[in-house]
Amino acid sequence: MKKEPLFIAFASQKGGVGKTAFTVLTAGILRYQRGYNVAVVDCDPPQHSIGLMRDRDLECVKENDSLKMALYRQYKQKPQKAYPIIKSEPENAVENFYRYMREQETEFDIVLFDLPCAFRYMGMIRTLALMHHIFIPLKADDAVMQSTLQFASVIRKELVSHEDYPLKGIHLFWNMIDKREDKGTFEAWNKTICDSKLHLMTTCVPETKRYNREASNMRGGIFRSTLLLPDNRQVKGSGLMELVDEICGIIGLAEKQGESPMTNLM
Repeated sequence: MKKEPLFIAFASQKGGVGKTAFTVLTAGILRYQRGYNVAVVDCDPPQHSIGLMRDRDLECVKENDSLKMALYRQYKQKPQKAYPIIKSEPENAVENFYRYMREQETEFDIVLFDLPCAFRYMGMIRTLALMHHIFIPLKADDAVMQSTLQFASVIRKELVSHEDYPLKGIHLFWNMIDKREDKGTFEAWNKTICDSKLHLMTTCVPETKRYNREASNMRGGIFRSTLLLPDNRQVKGSGLMELVDEICGIIGLAEKQGESPMTNLM
C-alpha cells in the first residue's frame, strides 16, 4: 500500500516576505540533513524562481572547486541525491506532482509547494485546499499585516476542517524581526492574531541578510541553496533550525534515527 506524502506550502498574499527562501531552506534540511524523500513544486510562474536557483547552483558548482568539494563532503556524510524541483502552474500543482511521481516510480515523504501571491490564479483556492498545512511568514508592516491576516482568516474559515479537504491548519510566524522595532507593535499584532483565532508559531526569525546568501556569492558562506545545506557558521542566530523543528512538530514529521548535526562543509 502506497503512502501519501505530506503536502505543505509557504504562502502569502504579499511578495518579499520570505516564502521562497523558507521553501528552499526547509527542503534542504529535511532532505540533506534528515534524509527524508523530498520534492519541491515551484508554482510561481513565469519566473519559477526555485528552478532558476537550481540552475544557478549547478552552474556555480560546475565552476567552483570549493563548492564541488563541499557537495562531495555533504554527500559522503549523508548520501542524498538532490531533491527534484517540479515546475508547475499553481492551479495544476498537485496533479503535476502526482504525474511526476508516477513517471519516476518513486514515493515521497513530504512535498513543499512554493505558491505565488494567492488568488491571482484560477484554481488557486483548490490548490491551497489540497495542502495539509500552510505556513505564512509575517512582516511587521501595517499594509502587509492587514492583507496577510485577511488572507489567513479567509483560508481558516473556508478551508480548514472542511470535510472535503485535507487542510488541517494554517500557521503564522514572524519573519524579518528588527530588534529596533517597538515591542508594543508586536504585542498589538499578536493580540489581533489571537483574537482572530489564528495559530501563531513560537519561532521568530530575525532580520538578517544571510537568507540572501547563495552559491553565487561565496562571501560569508552559503546559506540559501537547492543543493547544499547552509553553512553552520551562518545557522546560529538565524532562527532557521528552530523554525524547521517547530514545523516538523506541527506536521508530525518525526526525527529519523541517526540524524547528524550540520557540519562545516566549506
